[in-house]
Amino acid sequence: MAFLLLLHEKMRLRRQVNKLTLKQLQYGNRLDRMTKNISRVQKMYSSKQAQLQKMAQMMQSQATVFFQNAMGLGMQNQAFNPWNMSGGGMTSFVLNQMGSMLASGKIPKDKNSTYPSMDQATFQEMLQDYYAGGLAQMKDADGNAVAGKYGTKGQFTEDQVKAFKMAMQAAQQNQSQAQMMCQQMSQNYQNNISIWLEAAESQLEAEQDAALAPLEMEQTDMELEKESIETQLTYAKERLQNIEQACSEGIKDSAPKFGLG
Repeated sequence: MAFLLLLHEKMRLRRQVNKLTLKQLQYGNRLDRMTKNISRVQKMYSSKQAQLQKMAQMMQSQATVFFQNAMGLGMQNQAFNPWNMSGGGMTSFVLNQMGSMLASGKIPKDKNSTYPSMDQATFQEMLQDYYAGGLAQMKDADGNAVAGKYGTKGQFTEDQVKAFKMAMQAAQQNQSQAQMMCQQMSQNYQNNISIWLEAAESQLEAEQDAALAPLEMEQTDMELEKESIETQLTYAKERLQNIEQACSEGIKDSAPKFGLG
């Protein structure tokens, strides 16, 4: 009778070990899938964060270009050619300001004096002469300076040259001020973008936490359940081993000895 009970317990434990082993495999597979899901979510939000940072960097660069173009300091419609080393070249900002000052006859550097307004054609001619010879005073055949005549052909007056150079100096000073203002505007925008980026990253992090929380909670529950199954399986295997050993001994004891010992 005791031997039959041991056999019954042995069969029951084998079924339990098989069921627990199956559950262990199933939870292992589910945990693998859950780990992959969590990894995908993390990669997705890492990609979003990288895109956010690139967007902020791009907006900062675009803002600088916008401010420079808006103030005549950028590449848009730029007259200055960095590859042309001859003549010294001027930026669009300086040329526009000079043209405006000379057309009105009013130069900020010399508020006490007024000059005859200069048309665009004369300004362009003086500009070319300035690149070629610096609007130097004309000299006669003997190399002596000719009074009141300036330029390679002596076609400009002293007042015109004076107005031209003073307008250029005033425009260059205005350009330096515009550059500092542009830099300040760009810096202010970059500071604001940094604040915006920090807030956007915080919001993205909160979204990621909200997306991961249920997955991580489910993962934790699975891990606890898997650990519980592994503990039960270890205990069941130990009991099965003991029962099998007891059954083996019972079989030995019940075997006929044929009058031996």
